[in-house]
Amino acid sequence: MVAGAGFLSASTSTAAPENGTATATAVSVSDLTVRLIQRKLLDGISVGFGEKRITAIVGPTGCGKTTLLRSVNRMHDHTLNMSVDGSIVVNGMDVYGRDVNVRDLRRHVGMLFQRANPFPQSIEDNISIAPRAHGMIARGGDSRVVEQRLTEVGLWDAVKDRLHASPFTLSGGQQQLLCLARALALEPDVLLLDEPTSALDPATTEHIEDLLRSLRSTMTILIVTHNLGQAMRLSEDVVFLMAGKLVETAPTDKFFHAAEDERSRQYVSGRIG
Repeated sequence: MVAGAGFLSASTSTAAPENGTATATAVSVSDLTVRLIQRKLLDGISVGFGEKRITAIVGPTGCGKTTLLRSVNRMHDHTLNMSVDGSIVVNGMDVYGRDVNVRDLRRHVGMLFQRANPFPQSIEDNISIAPRAHGMIARGGDSRVVEQRLTEVGLWDAVKDRLHASPFTLSGGQQQLLCLARALALEPDVLLLDEPTSALDPATTEHIEDLLRSLRSTMTILIVTHNLGQAMRLSEDVVFLMAGKLVETAPTDKFFHAAEDERSRQYVSGRIG
């Protein structure tokens, strides 16, 4: 274990994409097994996620995609009868190491859920509370951060005159954009996305995908999606799971056009899943 190491330390392992250029591994999962009572939700998963790349995690419903994503952020810590074995290393730190500060982990590994979950504070506070608590905002700097992040997700014009209103006055899609802005306000190294656009209209989905492409120069992005078109458009790598096991991981173009495993080819063609 590397417990206690800083999240901003350089990654040490590398992966070689098809073009032969070595890519640092930002998130390394080794022999990860997650159980709910005796049932295995994930079974011995070992996979690396490239630094500053977008990786789509795909597979049939119930295959363990969200379980894998939530494991990276230790979201299972308080789930009754759930156990996690194996290791996950993020930028040199063992996520499940004894000395890991989970609050600090979630500062560096942000997450956006399938359903919007805004805080019951004002729209403005949803953006500023966390970076203020982490000492990331200087005195009087709240308004700048709030405007920057809401503009980034395309929400500023819609809410700039009601920043002190409840986020629950927003539409469902706007609430999701607010939650994305909230995650980005902490400037994470790794961003985890669980079906983030499933409830959004096509125009907003396109905006979010464009934003994610621009973000990959500064952070590593892992996205769970059932939308294979989105995976093709957005990701550079694909991780394919079935029944809690890793079937294949490959660059996106290879996965969709020349997958090595027959199950992958059947999934892409729609014959399974």
